[in-house]
Amino acid sequence: MESNKILAIISIIIGLIFIIFPMFSANLISILIGASVLLFGIGLAYTGIISKEISGAFSSISAVFGVVMIILGLAFIFGTNAISFLIGLQFYIVGFMLIVASVIGLLGGPTAQKTGSIISLVLGIVILFIAVFAANNPVLITIILGIALIAHGISAYLHADEY
Repeated sequence: MESNKILAIISIIIGLIFIIFPMFSANLISILIGASVLLFGIGLAYTGIISKEISGAFSSISAVFGVVMIILGLAFIFGTNAISFLIGLQFYIVGFMLIVASVIGLLGGPTAQKTGSIISLVLGIVILFIAVFAANNPVLITIILGIALIAHGISAYLHADEY
């Protein structure tokens, strides 16, 4: 329970950093997006592993998708040159990841996850729409990711004892 609260607080802090300091260089944005995807993936994988006896197949899907998010997060952080073809697409990837993680949370997650999943689903859809127009302006995506991290962190913190 305590580790869930710590992850929730970290999520809120990173979300605030995204909102307060959105003007970073392209590489730093990639690193920050990678860090948020990494943290979101860790949280998703952890939740999937912990809730395995509660929701069965959905927790396994959640854990596997969390591991995929961890790998992509690490790739964005450490291998920006190696994955340069993804840099223009990373906002689409993040939006897609938010949508998939939200659907997993809505279909099979604990009741405590539902509110955060709905907010993340809406923000994932918004990221996809904005990515079409703002792929060259990562500040908008960073602010939306910050909002998503804060919403997820608050929801996770308030319901940390239910996991």
